[in-house]
Amino acid sequence: MLISACLIAFNIWWYRYDTRPVADNQSIDAMLSRGQYAQAEAALHDRLRRSPHDGESRMLLARTLGAQDDLRGCALQLHMVPFWWPTKAEAVFREGQAHLMADRAKDAEACWLAAIKDDPLHPSPADILQMASQQLLELYATENRWDDAAQILWQTYERASPADRLSILGMRVRSELERLAPVATIRQLERYVAADPTDWQAFRALAQAERALGRREDASRDFQAGLAGCPDDPRFWRDYLGMLYDLGNQNAWKSLLARVPPCAESEPEIWRFRGLLKEQTGDWAGAAEDYRMALTRHPYVMASHYRLAMVEERLGHRDLAVAHRKQADRLREARSELRVAFSELITAEEARENQKASNPDLTTSMRRLASVCESLGWARLAEAWYKLADAG
Repeated sequence: MLISACLIAFNIWWYRYDTRPVADNQSIDAMLSRGQYAQAEAALHDRLRRSPHDGESRMLLARTLGAQDDLRGCALQLHMVPFWWPTKAEAVFREGQAHLMADRAKDAEACWLAAIKDDPLHPSPADILQMASQQLLELYATENRWDDAAQILWQTYERASPADRLSILGMRVRSELERLAPVATIRQLERYVAADPTDWQAFRALAQAERALGRREDASRDFQAGLAGCPDDPRFWRDYLGMLYDLGNQNAWKSLLARVPPCAESEPEIWRFRGLLKEQTGDWAGAAEDYRMALTRHPYVMASHYRLAMVEERLGHRDLAVAHRKQADRLREARSELRVAFSELITAEEARENQKASNPDLTTSMRRLASVCESLGWARLAEAWYKLADAG
């Protein structure tokens, strides 16, 4: 009888506790504006215990935890916002920001890629698409991942209005001309690797920065860690082989080149390195075949054309040697012209802005830049510049 009475009393207490009034989100937002984070967090936990799928409360709790420097907790709450919630895209974007503030670059990248994904059932608002794309571009610039940045720029270009396309194409060209200095990025990259030792892209970027700053032992250690953790990424093999070759460490270079797996053979530089090795042994025919394989994968690499011209000369194929030497010269000249053509474009664009009217020099600059891009093998970029010039 006593036990029954205690159980009834407990149930009455629990019912009253569970049905007591809780603060609404507007009141909780006011607590946050006053800096009452502990009270706001307690109230939000109460709301979410009753309504775990309340996306607005989840986002408020994330904001509360973020204000208290609990970035992992903030990211977790944003991740828990239901996929069908109207502001889920914003939650995903903010989750990426929380991850990056915690130096977890790989997790941030995954969030922002999800935010810009083309999903017809759950499309992201235009402002979220723009902000997520910008965050990805900044991350890729820090990690020296310009091929990935180019993909984001093209996605942005396809969604952009005609008025914004000139600046986006300008960013695409600028990405070929400018790089962040390693001294400006290395501390950030070290934090990324420390926060997430499985972030292999951060590892690769850190090794590249260490190599550029003369920290050879650190670079070698990080390249080896990347190859052990991510052996299927051709870029690790390419970059580490490039470092060893440039340093003249022939024994380590040859040993590593012999270990390159088939999955890395899509990288043109692997074949160029194989050609260089065969040149050292006097296997001119084998070297020529490897250089041709490199050019099959990327026909616009000046170094491969130059080496193939040298080998064809030794094989007595004078006409082929002349053709490849001319192509190497054209690529070298086009690279030099790119910076000049881009500078002329910027000057013409500034003149148009000052005059607030059409400027024929801008159209001419676009066409010249398109021609240079065409010479470098950037067909899509050349086509975009030609179209922009034709549109006036």
